[in-house]
Amino acid sequence: MKNRSYGEIKAEILKDPEVLKEYDLLKPQYDIIRQYVALRNKRKISQSELAILIGTKQTAISRIENGYCNTTIATWQKIASALDADLTISLVPKESLK
Repeated sequence: MKNRSYGEIKAEILKDPEVLKEYDLLKPQYDIIRQYVALRNKRKISQSELAILIGTKQTAISRIENGYCNTTIATWQKIASALDADLTISLVPKESLK
C-alpha cells in the first residue's frame, strides 16, 4: 500500500461537492487560527501566558487553537492586543458590484 501525502488525501476528499462546500465555509475560521498561532509562536508566548494576558484559562486558548469554539470578535480583539497586532475584518463581494 502506497503512502499518500496530506495534499493527495485532501485533494481526493475535496472532490466531494458537499465536503468542498463545508471546507469553504470553515476556511476563514481556520485561516485566522493559523495566523494567530504563527504570531503567538513568533512572539514566543505560551498558551498559558496568553491566557493570563487576556483574562482566561489555558484550556480556552487550546480550544480556540483547535477550532473547537466560535471565537467572538471581542476575544480576537483581546488576543490581537496581547500579541501587539491589529485585527482586521472585511467583507469582500464574490462578484464585482455594478
